[in-house]
Amino acid sequence: MLESLFGISYNPSRDVPNQTGKVFFITGAYSGIGYATTKELARHGAKVYLACRTEDRALAAITKLEEEVPDIKGKDRLHFIQVDMSNMRSVKRAAEEFIQKERRLDVLLHNAGRLTSAYEMSEEGVELTMAVNYLSVFVLTQSLLPLLKATAAEPDADVRVAVVSSMAHRFGPARLKLDSLEAWNDYAGNRSESYKAKCDRYGASKRMEIMWAFYLQKLLDEENVPITVISLHPGVIGTDGLQHNSPFWAYWFMKYFGVTEEQGAFTSLFATTSSTLKSQRNKYKGKYLEPFGKITTPAAVDAHDEKSSKLLYDTSVKVAEQVLSRSAGTS
Repeated sequence: MLESLFGISYNPSRDVPNQTGKVFFITGAYSGIGYATTKELARHGAKVYLACRTEDRALAAITKLEEEVPDIKGKDRLHFIQVDMSNMRSVKRAAEEFIQKERRLDVLLHNAGRLTSAYEMSEEGVELTMAVNYLSVFVLTQSLLPLLKATAAEPDADVRVAVVSSMAHRFGPARLKLDSLEAWNDYAGNRSESYKAKCDRYGASKRMEIMWAFYLQKLLDEENVPITVISLHPGVIGTDGLQHNSPFWAYWFMKYFGVTEEQGAFTSLFATTSSTLKSQRNKYKGKYLEPFGKITTPAAVDAHDEKSSKLLYDTSVKVAEQVLSRSAGTS
């Protein structure tokens, strides 16, 4: 059925190459598709850092992973790094902690995300959906970029950065306001608590992930840095979080007609490990993928627009500096 829906056959057990010697950093890895992705990566030899907010949940996930895949126990495959993705100082500290521990980073996978939720501001003055889904992605990548570049300079390196976006990127205004933090905080133009407003806020943050990935790839290409950047839609998945953040009918539809969490991890695994992506790098770099690894043109008109993406990136640099300096002054 999945092959008829998506037109692509993908089987991680068969298609994920040996990842021995590679180091991965994955946000939100203790549950859902992040957990399923981590499980396959560890099974195939990768060393994975689970970047999560709650230590108890992360350590419980590691214990469960070692029970489900006994071969990885005692092999130094799974590690925890504490991070609160809504707080940019925490994000930067997590990157600094990782750099102290590791001398390479082969893959950075932005998997953590905030679902459709009520409008709420972070302690640093950023709307929470925006902080978790977009600004943390920018800050974490910027903080880890020197190590990613250093790894990419090594012989036979295959460094990748991937972000789990969503087909919901089409929600919200036709073109986003991108020129200031104030615009971001009101990016859907609607602070109401209707389900539509929540979808618009979520969709706008997911579109910004796609725009960021597209423009980061352009910058890396200009520097001749062989890092591959990918954004992706994992499929429609009825995760437990949706039960508390969506109308019953929406959760019910996604739960019973969507893909499983294990299948939802397939496109992340393709984006981060596929040998096809390595051998055909020019075809895939900077692209937006849908299940299971299919290159697709984003539905939103500004998602791969160079001028809009540049504006977003330039504004992100300023906003990150503004937020980090503000939080440093209060810490």
